[in-house]
Amino acid sequence: MKIGFLTDKNGYRAPLHPESIEKYSTDLYVQKDIFEFLNYQTKDEKIKNISNLNDLDIVACVENLDEDSLKKLKQGAIVIGIFDFKKIDEIKNLRPDVKVLSFFKLPRISRAQNLDALSSQANLLGYASVLRAARETSNVVPMMTTAAGNIQPSKVLILGVGVAGLQAIATAKRLGARVWGFDIRSEAKDQVESLGAKFVEASSVTQDSVYAQEVSEEENQRIQEALKKQVIDSDIVLTFAQIPGKKAPVLIEKETIKNMKENSVIVDLAAGTGGNCEGTVVDEIVDIDGVKIVGETDILNTVKHAATKLYSENVRNLIQLYLENPDDEIFVEMSS
Repeated sequence: MKIGFLTDKNGYRAPLHPESIEKYSTDLYVQKDIFEFLNYQTKDEKIKNISNLNDLDIVACVENLDEDSLKKLKQGAIVIGIFDFKKIDEIKNLRPDVKVLSFFKLPRISRAQNLDALSSQANLLGYASVLRAARETSNVVPMMTTAAGNIQPSKVLILGVGVAGLQAIATAKRLGARVWGFDIRSEAKDQVESLGAKFVEASSVTQDSVYAQEVSEEENQRIQEALKKQVIDSDIVLTFAQIPGKKAPVLIEKETIKNMKENSVIVDLAAGTGGNCEGTVVDEIVDIDGVKIVGETDILNTVKHAATKLYSENVRNLIQLYLENPDDEIFVEMSS
């Protein structure tokens, strides 16, 4: 069984970390210079450069597998990655003979926890996004007491408090901010308050699902209106609200942004799926009446070492389980 590893399209993350190599009992085939972004040179004899993708039985990547590489895979190859539903369909349409194991479809059961790449990466994203906002603001996050006077702590609002949002709340609190959070899911209020933040009551409906579901246009407008005052009063807003397989809901209207304080910052972590904020531009920073809107989709790259380390372990655990029992119900669901 030959196992290969490819970096993501920007070369900033990989499905294999140097510390994971020794945990494999077989040769590993890697894309040339796979560890270059970590400034690491390996001399491990188990590491071989990929000479032909057609030789590989299992190919692990991150979020993307380009069409040219996909065409070169052997028939019946297994592809592992964090593929969204659109990417899964693209792969299956081009190569219906390839088995796709996407972490996006990992079942939410206890024995799959050590395979949960979405959660490991989301935790880091929540942390990194707060630091990204802190770098962009011209204010400070914690309270400052000096002989010249006091500076009040920043007000931070988190919209969408799944794994990433909750980590963002925890990070902002550790930095000394005053924090508020909102999510439509019924369990969110207790989660937000357990971290010492305040929950914003902004929806007349609650959902019991693991992931947020789409709401009616009327309900979304009510949420926008209910959030308006809190958004305007915030110094930093981080938005994580996404709906699997659908366009992200717009939670912040342009008129609301125009009423925000000058030098406020919005980091829209849903930019890649349409954005939670009107005016967001993918992979750019725009300024609307003195308010910066960060639409970057590569914030995880700022913690590339940690992101690769955690993802590498998720991939290794998945491969190990697959080699032991390829018919496990976990893989049936992931490849469905």
